[in-house]
Amino acid sequence: MQKELCEIFKLKNYSTDLQEASTLDYYTGAVWWGKEQGLNPQQLSGLFTVVYNLFENVKEQHMNKVDNLKEFKAVMMGIEPEYPDVKSAGLDFFSVAQAKAIAQYINTSLFQHYNLYQFMFTHTQAEEIIGTDLSIEVAKPSTLPFPPPLHEGVQDDMYASFIATPPPTPPPVEGAEDTKSDQETPKEDEPTVPDIDAFNDLTVDDVREVIESVAKEMLGGLQNDLAAKLREKENNIIQRINKIHKVSE
Repeated sequence: MQKELCEIFKLKNYSTDLQEASTLDYYTGAVWWGKEQGLNPQQLSGLFTVVYNLFENVKEQHMNKVDNLKEFKAVMMGIEPEYPDVKSAGLDFFSVAQAKAIAQYINTSLFQHYNLYQFMFTHTQAEEIIGTDLSIEVAKPSTLPFPPPLHEGVQDDMYASFIATPPPTPPPVEGAEDTKSDQETPKEDEPTVPDIDAFNDLTVDDVREVIESVAKEMLGGLQNDLAAKLREKENNIIQRINKIHKVSE
């Protein structure tokens, strides 16, 4: 239904234009309401004519609410008139109950929101430009090596130590080998000192004497300090005992 109404009234920008969207919504709701009321095609056409004229008075002519109510009253006049001299406006195929239902529907759908429709159709809609930045990652040229898959990734230090190609060794400098060989060759004038192992001639008793002398030197001062602290604590305890005896006497 909406597609047919869009084609009939040429509402192409209803998804972004508020005026076209409200027009399509109002016309769709009126047709759907008429079908729910069980109107035949002639009555449905008469209903849409009334709705279209009233809505166009607001949209195009910017008619005020009182004048538009007078237009609606003139259109609905003559439906089953009580007096024969009342002329019909062309909607005499409606019954009184149907006319009351139409009046109630138009009142709740149009006239109760009349000020809102007037404001919408007399003010231009603010245009809002929405932009989207799209970043595209282009594939690298074929001359570059293709990266390995992620599951083969290793840490940087391991890669640098075991996988990465070591830097090339610098070429040897002429004359450096001759000086190095001259430095490494021992001088014939210097006397060679024989290697002497001083521990080969030591016996078990000699080693025991060395250990005992070293222990006495290291632990002698510690033993004296412990003895002095014990004497000091012993004197303190004796003094406390003497004070307790004096207090008891």
